[in-house]
Amino acid sequence: MVKAIGVLGSRAAYRALALVLAFGAAAYVVPVLPFVPHSAADLKFSVIDSVGEPLVCTGWGMPNPPFNPYGEFPRIASDLPTYSAILRREHLPPMILSNSQIVLVYGDWLKLNAVQLTWDGGEYDFAMFPGPRASGVMRNEMAGKVDRFGHVYDVHQTSDIGGCPICLSPDSLIATPTGPMAVSKIEVGMHVWSVDGDGRRVDAVVSQTARRLAAPGSDLIRVVLGDGREVVASPPHQLADGRRVGGLDVGDQIDGAVISRIETVDDSFGFTFDVLPSGATGEYWVNGILMRSTLSAG
Repeated sequence: MVKAIGVLGSRAAYRALALVLAFGAAAYVVPVLPFVPHSAADLKFSVIDSVGEPLVCTGWGMPNPPFNPYGEFPRIASDLPTYSAILRREHLPPMILSNSQIVLVYGDWLKLNAVQLTWDGGEYDFAMFPGPRASGVMRNEMAGKVDRFGHVYDVHQTSDIGGCPICLSPDSLIATPTGPMAVSKIEVGMHVWSVDGDGRRVDAVVSQTARRLAAPGSDLIRVVLGDGREVVASPPHQLADGRRVGGLDVGDQIDGAVISRIETVDDSFGFTFDVLPSGATGEYWVNGILMRSTLSAG
């Protein structure tokens, strides 16, 4: 009951904030004239209309996605140029919004965050990963130019390949016969410690490596054990026993140690890495925790 009252109170507060901001937003919610330079948000919408829906990784791989429209709404509404651009796009009035309208605004805001704009002396360069569905599938980045009036041109694929993360943070330490080594430094042909089908430690040769650029909204999970070990990985990455990192809870055990803390780490436009050791299991130690590779020999 207390939780329900708290949720209702929070939503009421968001609506009150929206009412206060509505008076300011009203001045912005007018048609964008073709001869007037557009706001950054309007330019991003022009890119989306021309190129297609961007990839948004918010909630990717999580059993309880951090999809938080009511929590983010005050921040969205306080950015009047962006907020008004969303209202114009969705034909919403600059007044108190319903719950479903807040969710709609939040969805558009996530899409805007998935498009990068970089000023380049009279026009903008844009970059985004094509979507719309979040998945571990790799895809080429789309790039091009958009002028201040929303004209999109020179659209092309780049050589950068990425997607929602499924791998490890670059500084994750992999156990090797010569000592721990950052996963970002490991190359094909190097040796790492793995386990065989009977659970015995074996010297394995790295047959594959992966490096991928993380799309906007990408979160990694930091899992800290009571004995000091920790791992930072994508939510879908599996422990050797098959449990996903995103499905772990404080109090769960790994190798006899209790998880003392779990937190999210923003990885938007960062890189994640993985390796595949030879052998039957594809497993390796990350900071002393036995993990399963996301790569496959096939």
